[in-house]
Amino acid sequence: MFNKLPELIDPIYSVNHNKRFTGRVNQSRLKRVVEAVNEADREVDVQIDFFYDKVLRFPAFTMKIQTSLNLQCQRSLKAFDLPVDTEIKGVFTETLALTQDLPTDVEVYELESEKISLHELVEDELLLCVPLAPVDSTSSAPDYDGAAKQTKVENQQGQIVDDEPEKPNPFAVLQGLKK
Repeated sequence: MFNKLPELIDPIYSVNHNKRFTGRVNQSRLKRVVEAVNEADREVDVQIDFFYDKVLRFPAFTMKIQTSLNLQCQRSLKAFDLPVDTEIKGVFTETLALTQDLPTDVEVYELESEKISLHELVEDELLLCVPLAPVDSTSSAPDYDGAAKQTKVENQQGQIVDDEPEKPNPFAVLQGLKK
């Protein structure tokens, strides 16, 4: 077994011969992934099986991807690792008009040439795994100075009052205009 994932393959030939590719590709070889992560030095484990789906009547594949993406948390601004373990099913077609009746969980890939890039297939799936605003579930928001803190103190009459002066309501002007 080769550990390196081939760059270009013929998907129809692979489907007709029930090919399986198992290998690795470094994230640094996936240009769009490099732009989305902090460090692109990790390996992506890939297994892709090609077959003809008799139910859907399309050349198809299943792809399993495992890796870890190093992202920047938008809450704490620190780097964290997001584990990725995903599996997709896709079909190949020459025209998208034929795929209208397919289930929504099946990815559709339009064949524009005889060869496709496995690296681009992997890259597309990895980019779909990156959240719009990555947040590490173990982080908390930083405590900024000047944030409103509730401090209660006891005054001379023994009543508990807020230590900080009351801030004006920014919508008070609008209430005055309403009247």
